Amino acid sequence: MIVFTWVFTCACAKHEPQGTDDRALQREAESTPLASAASEAASDGLADAKPDAESDAGPEDLTDLETRPPVWGKSIGHTSVVFKVKLDGGALAAYKPASHRGGARYKGEIAAYRLARALGLPNVPPALARDFRWTELSAALGGDGTDAGKLFKDETSGDERGNVRGAIIPWIEHLTFVPLDAEPLRSSSRGWLEANATVPDDKKKLAGQLSTMIVFDYLTGNWDRWSGGNIGMQEGHDTLLFIDNDGAFFDPPPPAPLAKQLALLKEDARYSRSFVTALRSLDSESTRAAFGELRPGEPLLSAHVLEGVEVRRRTALAIIEAKVASHGERSVLVFD
Repeated sequence: MIVFTWVFTCACAKHEPQGTDDRALQREAESTPLASAASEAASDGLADAKPDAESDAGPEDLTDLETRPPVWGKSIGHTSVVFKVKLDGGALAAYKPASHRGGARYKGEIAAYRLARALGLPNVPPALARDFRWTELSAALGGDGTDAGKLFKDETSGDERGNVRGAIIPWIEHLTFVPLDAEPLRSSSRGWLEANATVPDDKKKLAGQLSTMIVFDYLTGNWDRWSGGNIGMQEGHDTLLFIDNDGAFFDPPPPAPLAKQLALLKEDARYSRSFVTALRSLDSESTRAAFGELRPGEPLLSAHVLEGVEVRRRTALAIIEAKVASHGERSVLVFD
């Protein structure tokens, strides 16, 4: 049984990388209505954030997401294939199926969650592998009588067992978007990670999570973090959510975004001590075990993709360790 405390709503990426090859997971960018945009999240996008706590309803049991049949759904994508579904029993989720335009990008969501869990990070919403009977999900979406049903029919097909594969992600109520990718917050938050910078007490946790997100996105090769609407926070909580990870684990990652990620990592002078400790503890075997299988006998990620993750992990650690050697751990590993 898997228990988690979040409910997730999908907001999806909007820009397509250039220069990838045929081995890459399909690139069609994702986009959903952003509901309240950044939820008018005050002048710095961070108003009223409070320490995380379990919701009044208690922990979410994700077992239902893995087992319950769908009873209703609608399309929430703009250029993408992603659905909001309601399951028998009432659980709500976003479902990203394998599709003609999206290919197997849904695997990136699952892999990012598993890597975050291995690193002890609470920032990536759960993403579970889920097969639905094609006919069952089609009926829940309204079949040919609805736009969602028509989209599902046009973009997906059942496998040899009549199932559609995808990632199911619990729905986050009251999700806001933290505009770290836009001015003025982008410049001010980048300043928090400079050597000897003064970080306001109420921004220290956010600064540490931002530093970790930059390293994490380099590890996963996620080209799409900074395209808008891919950094979230649940109202009343202060955990930064690294949402929409289906731009991660491409084979190979788009080179230009990856170079930008590496540049951001090199520019930063401050990191989370607990995250770096976790990063040090991983190796190729433990990373392979963390990603595991999509289904019995079917690895989630290819050996080539796993090799790339390990190379990037070593590169990131080498950069961080060099800074520690030059300036000391107390000056570099400043966040919890």
